[in-house]
Amino acid sequence: MVSAAAAVLALSGAGLVAYGLSQQDTATPPSPGTSGHHHGAAPPPASTTTRAAGRAGAAYVLPVGQQMARSQPTRVRIPSLGVSSDMIKLGLQPNKRMAVPQNGSQSGWFDQSRTPGELGPAIVAAHVTWHGKRGVFFNLGAMKEGQKVEVDRADGSTAIFQVEDIGQYPKAKFPTDKVYGSVDHAALRLITCGGVYDGDAGHHLDNVVVFAKLVGTKKA
Repeated sequence: MVSAAAAVLALSGAGLVAYGLSQQDTATPPSPGTSGHHHGAAPPPASTTTRAAGRAGAAYVLPVGQQMARSQPTRVRIPSLGVSSDMIKLGLQPNKRMAVPQNGSQSGWFDQSRTPGELGPAIVAAHVTWHGKRGVFFNLGAMKEGQKVEVDRADGSTAIFQVEDIGQYPKAKFPTDKVYGSVDHAALRLITCGGVYDGDAGHHLDNVVVFAKLVGTKKA
């Protein structure tokens, strides 16, 4: 079985419309408009403010904890899972679909989210399987609260995150505000697909999301 994680963005007159992250049964990401490429989760507006989930009139929340200057991530390591993966930059396709890594051994940072360590949520996605082999995030759902995720950055620093929550959600009920909404700290979201694989639909029915918070930094 070949699997891939992807995200879709959409705009309406009212603003960002949220969807759930998806998986495509193909060796390469589907081109824009390909049938079977299912909806993904929309990121928050590009803003450094911490208004709750971007809602109009929400009270300002004072940032807490450590924050780091912006620097592109280069590698993600999850010691408890034996994961050490190069990280590439993922942009948007013309149809507002988020690109996905072109193989199963790389993770991808969504470049319209915060860089890991900055105030707000940084979004990282990777494949579950690829050409019948395990992908980077094959065991993501096995993570436990308190475990660490380390992200190396281009400036030579490493952002150290601690897992606070792990969730599995039906695609139709993807928790967009919880994943992409504004927060008062430097956060990390690791996203992939999970649950039962629907062969007829060509994708897994759920998404797995790991929520983590910055708890430390170090220099190379």
